[in-house]
Amino acid sequence: MILMNTGLIGKKEISTLIYRMPVAVASSFTYQKMHIKSDQHVSMMFSYHRSIGSIYSMELCVKLQDVGGSSSSSNNVEENTEIPDQRPFPNVHVAYPEGMADGLADSSEEDEIENDSGEEAELVPETQPVQGERVIPSVVEPVNVARVGALSSGTPDHYLHLSLGPMNSTNVEDIPSNYGLTGEMELEVGMKFVNKDAAMLAVKNYNIRRSGEFKVVESDHSRYVCRCKLFGDQCSWMVRVAKTRASRFWEVRKYQGPHTCLASATSQDHAQLDSNVICQHIFPMVQADATICIKVLQGSVESAYGYKVSYKKVWLAKQKAIARIYGDWDESYNQLQRYFNALQTFVPGTIVDLQTRPYYVGNTLDRESVMFHQVFWSFPSCVEAFKHCKPLVSVDGTHLYGKYTGTLLMGIAQDGNNNILSIAFALVERENTDAWCFFLTNLRRHVATQPAVLLISDRHAAIKAALEREGCGWEHNVYCIRHIASNFATNFKSKEAKRHIVSAAYSKTQAQAQYYLELVRRSKCKS
Repeated sequence: MILMNTGLIGKKEISTLIYRMPVAVASSFTYQKMHIKSDQHVSMMFSYHRSIGSIYSMELCVKLQDVGGSSSSSNNVEENTEIPDQRPFPNVHVAYPEGMADGLADSSEEDEIENDSGEEAELVPETQPVQGERVIPSVVEPVNVARVGALSSGTPDHYLHLSLGPMNSTNVEDIPSNYGLTGEMELEVGMKFVNKDAAMLAVKNYNIRRSGEFKVVESDHSRYVCRCKLFGDQCSWMVRVAKTRASRFWEVRKYQGPHTCLASATSQDHAQLDSNVICQHIFPMVQADATICIKVLQGSVESAYGYKVSYKKVWLAKQKAIARIYGDWDESYNQLQRYFNALQTFVPGTIVDLQTRPYYVGNTLDRESVMFHQVFWSFPSCVEAFKHCKPLVSVDGTHLYGKYTGTLLMGIAQDGNNNILSIAFALVERENTDAWCFFLTNLRRHVATQPAVLLISDRHAAIKAALEREGCGWEHNVYCIRHIASNFATNFKSKEAKRHIVSAAYSKTQAQAQYYLELVRRSKCKS
């Protein structure tokens, strides 16, 4: 078919056929190569592509050779190239707990901007680098200055070269700790920055270390202009950073410095010492230990800059550092669909039930977004393993902590050697009757499908109500003795009675159980 459509029948033959297999990673796709060598491979290719759903075209890389001869000149397919491709999954939002959004804004994040109608926006031509010139690296968006572009033939580069190496890279970007401006180093005309964020942080660092404060006169997509707060008679400090015409760097085009005003070095907070600057400073510490306490970070910032910063500002900076290392809280919900889609693709038999709700902006329905509700999942290995375990399942939940709260529900099995095995999982908004009914129904329907399976739980009211609902599927349920004994000890303050309760639960005959229960009654009377 390929040779027929290209008019090469009788002239060329296919020596290598590779399918560019899209693999969902985070918010985009990378590609792996799959060699097509038989009809079975073709069938697998079409089956996999149908499971993707959102990519309508298939891409094949073909290597041709002369009929009966050696391989003709063709472009080789290399491994290790990541080719991002946005997948049209709907945006997944999550509900804020009431009051969470209040008080989280960092007021110092938005620099005060004065009107300056006399200045017009500009794109300045890029100056040629001179020997000894400093280019300040970026923190947020590192730019690859290597040559990138289509080939002279007009064939897109990604049709000819595949590289899957970056998808195996787990290193967090190397963030500089000083942006090239420490000690007495001055800003100077010609100094370049990779992007606007790097330029802003450098200007802020400069002023913080010299106890100077500035106002942002202009700030847009092409320039960043700042002046000292006392600009005029008391101080002439100003800096103008503009984007080069080639759109590669931001460059200091005009600089009047240093500050000529009297800097008031105090131990109080600094206006330009915002959470972005603090994030840059504490990033290595958070990267080494994400559980580091805010007080320690506050002390480090004060030691480095000489200013006492608020708990809230350092907390915001730590959240930004964590997001940079582990990913954004909100974006993680958008990755849920891709994650579970990848599980079902590469671990066939994975059970997933992801439920969402309509998402409203005010009173208007947003048809391109949905609100996360709950998700149940289990792996085929768990389902198979449970067939060889004791016919009982223990269930419980634990609260999740972070920007968004929630509850993780789990089902636990036990084998003949009393080893435990997690067999089912669910993320729900809260531990209520609907959530437990959702989890228990899926657990019974997909995992614990054998007859006469015993369910063990605590005496949570939501579990009891869920089990009473029609269609839940559980005929036999008992209560966890650990929870019963713990609650008993809390109410009656008797360790002896607690031991008798546990002994009664482990009794193998009714007479033995009644004996220990009678001891419990006597212990209660004594207490």
